[in-house]
Amino acid sequence: MHKLLHQFSRGPLPSDQVNKAQVLEVLADRFENLPLYFMKFHGGSDIDDVLDAMEYAAYVHDVEHIILDNMQFMISRNSPKYSNSFDKFDIQDMAVEKFRKFATNKNVHVTLVVHPRKEEEGMKLGISSVYGSAKATQEADNVLILQKDPTNENRKFVEVKKNRYDGTLGHCPLYYQIDSKRYSEDPGAKLPIKNAPHAPAATNQYNASTIETRVPPQHFNSQRYAKILADRDHL
Repeated sequence: MHKLLHQFSRGPLPSDQVNKAQVLEVLADRFENLPLYFMKFHGGSDIDDVLDAMEYAAYVHDVEHIILDNMQFMISRNSPKYSNSFDKFDIQDMAVEKFRKFATNKNVHVTLVVHPRKEEEGMKLGISSVYGSAKATQEADNVLILQKDPTNENRKFVEVKKNRYDGTLGHCPLYYQIDSKRYSEDPGAKLPIKNAPHAPAATNQYNASTIETRVPPQHFNSQRYAKILADRDHL
């Protein structure tokens, strides 16, 4: 959550104790109003339970984009629903098929993160580098690969390797911005900071000129901060 708030603020969080609580209070208010929900799964999870949570989110919260990170970590080989005859690739294929069916039937965009298989150091990744069988890339409408630039360790780029919509392929450079902990296409870009109302002796980057809150700020406390995560059966 700390990193998410840091990225959301588009700038460094205050370090002094005088302003820290008030700035975090405003950030938490704004962040809480985002149409963003977290599933409370961790580690190996039953695919059907994950799909139930996804269906609940689509029906109750009108969620249109779901990110599952990542496939290898999510799939459990010890699930009682599968016999020993199913290996990890069979389970992965079944999961991909179910996610593909869900995306089509519910008209929800599903982004599935799949780590690459081990490749030689410095080798550029391709579709065949995706871990598991070919089903994941065959079922996908789009395949995007995060590549490393061997000539510049600070530079990465996203490469579009498959585009079922119109076939257009290409890549987009990414440069890490240390102040905001975000990535930008421009190596020298300074992302604008969405400012918060200032407290006494607040720094210049937190002022009242561009405050964007939809509800009046309330007293910040750790319990309210924790409730940013949806407290439901699956969400």
